[in-house]
Amino acid sequence: MYKKLAAVGVTVLLVGALSACSFGDDDKDTSSNNGSKETTSSKSSSNNSSTDSLQNKNFDMSYEDAVSAFKDKHSDADISGVELEKNLGKYVYTVDGISNDNEYEMKFNAETKEQMSDETDKLDQEDAGGVEKENEKLNLDGIKTPKEAMDKAISSQAGDVTSWNIERELDTTYYEVTVKQDNNKYDIKLNAKTLEVLQTEQDD
Repeated sequence: MYKKLAAVGVTVLLVGALSACSFGDDDKDTSSNNGSKETTSSKSSSNNSSTDSLQNKNFDMSYEDAVSAFKDKHSDADISGVELEKNLGKYVYTVDGISNDNEYEMKFNAETKEQMSDETDKLDQEDAGGVEKENEKLNLDGIKTPKEAMDKAISSQAGDVTSWNIERELDTTYYEVTVKQDNNKYDIKLNAKTLEVLQTEQDD
């Protein structure tokens, strides 16, 4: 009888020891999984653009505000180009416009809404009378926002957005987004209404 009790006692001790080992293994697996999750998380965050990227900045003056301010001054003109870039430490909107007989360029500080300049040039005789205006004026109705264009550009080429502009070529209005990665710069052209990538060029 004593032998039976001893055998039962040994069996209980073995089961307890195995259970303890099992729990220890589970703890190791859990910490290992946590470690791999942290590594994945840090890797994905390192792929994001930096805080210097235009994609991650908000300004008191939107591009619509800049266009409206331009039209308030030059009601006879159509918009022919809009650009946002950092210039001498300031983020600057450049709005270009064209009327039947003149070209205009206005600059605004995107952070303060301050008007920085307003220039007018008379068109050459062959471009006057609305000829050049028909070729250059933009149709901004229904286009995507600059943020959407920047997000699309970054999805096709990782990096920091340093500038964007809206222009027209033939009948296509497009965004050109400049992305910098390390020492390389890429100009990505996107259809302004569909965000289809039209062209990607690497600057020399």
